[in-house]
Amino acid sequence: MTRYVEAFSWPDHIRLFLDVIVTERPVLHVCSGASDWGDTTADLYEPADVRADWTDLPFEPDSFASVFADPPWNSGYKEDAARFVKEALRIAPVAYLMAPWIYGGRAAPMTRLWYRQLPGIHQPILISRYVRPAEQMEVAA
Repeated sequence: MTRYVEAFSWPDHIRLFLDVIVTERPVLHVCSGASDWGDTTADLYEPADVRADWTDLPFEPDSFASVFADPPWNSGYKEDAARFVKEALRIAPVAYLMAPWIYGGRAAPMTRLWYRQLPGIHQPILISRYVRPAEQMEVAA
C-alpha cells in the first residue's frame, strides 16, 4: 500500500455541511487522516482512534448508525470503494462515500447524492449515501 502525503484539509464549510447531511449518530469516520470529525475515527496510516483498513473494519455488525469515508481520490481505489460500501453496511445501516466515483449495486442502494460544482474542468466532488437493503435490515433486527 502507498502512503499518501497530506494535500489539504477540509475547509470549515465542508465540515459544517457534513454535520447537516450526516444525521445518523454515532458515525465512524474512516480514511479520516488528521480529521477529528465523527464520533470515532479510523485510518490505516494516520493517527486515529482506531488503526484499520477501510475495507476490513474491526467492528461488530451494527456498531454505528453510519460510516463515512473520504478516501484518497486515486482511480486505483475504485474497487476498494465498492468493498468499503459493503463493509460499512455490515457495521451500520447507512454509509457515505466522498469521492469522484459512485457505487452501483443491489447490495447497497444509493438514496442521496450531493455534488460540488467548481469553475472550470475538474473531477466531480460527490458525496453519496447508501443504505442497507430492507431485507438485510429485517434479518439484522
